[in-house]
Amino acid sequence: MTNITFDDEMGRLQRDLAKCEDMVARRSTVLEALNLRAGERVLEVGCGGGFYVYECGRLVGSKGRVAAIDLSADQLAATRELCADLPWVECQVANALDLPYGEAEFDAAYGVQVIEYMVDFGKALREIHRVLRPGGRFINLATNYHSIVWHSEHAERMRRVMEAFFAHAPYVDLPSILAPALRKAGLQPIRQRAVPIVNMSYSENSFSALVAKLIAPYVVGRGAITREEANDWLAEFADLEQRGEYFYSATPILTEAIKLA
Repeated sequence: MTNITFDDEMGRLQRDLAKCEDMVARRSTVLEALNLRAGERVLEVGCGGGFYVYECGRLVGSKGRVAAIDLSADQLAATRELCADLPWVECQVANALDLPYGEAEFDAAYGVQVIEYMVDFGKALREIHRVLRPGGRFINLATNYHSIVWHSEHAERMRRVMEAFFAHAPYVDLPSILAPALRKAGLQPIRQRAVPIVNMSYSENSFSALVAKLIAPYVVGRGAITREEANDWLAEFADLEQRGEYFYSATPILTEAIKLA
């Protein structure tokens, strides 16, 4: 599904990322779009460390149901630990291309930065359509990765880093092709809107600083740059921060859809 493997260290960094201010704000936007009510049944495809799952569990309450799937047992273990006081949350290792649920089991489903990693994402959308009830809601958030602007005084090195990074997912600009794919799967897109991220500081807990720590070993592993170049790439951001010249922006897109029948 993806060229990135979520080992213990990668999973830890991803969970740290989920706690940063930009991701807290993004969760609020996704949850607002989901508009969950008490007693509803909701599915998260690719739950990661479980931060969305926990909030959904609190929103639907003990009469509701939250189902969470992921391919990583480590991520699911973190989700179970986080949601230990919410027994109506259920987690299991499963593939979005073959959801282990019956037809029309859920009132809502969502995925955050996950569908773009599936080579056959159309099949995943058909599976989501199958498990949603008529009128059920689907929310997806994915980044148009070519929208990233990351200031650097070493343009050629930055180009090599970003081109290598763009190989991390089969569909790095998924939002641009998502609406027709939803219609083909039987889901009606309602709207798409930007949820931009802008960092003017390279503080250690900023979104872009944490993302940089994920990107560096990945692009080194692909042979795009040497380990020394990766260290210099990271060091430049700290230098730009000291000079008040740091800048990063990206454009995730929130897509809302419903199942008509």
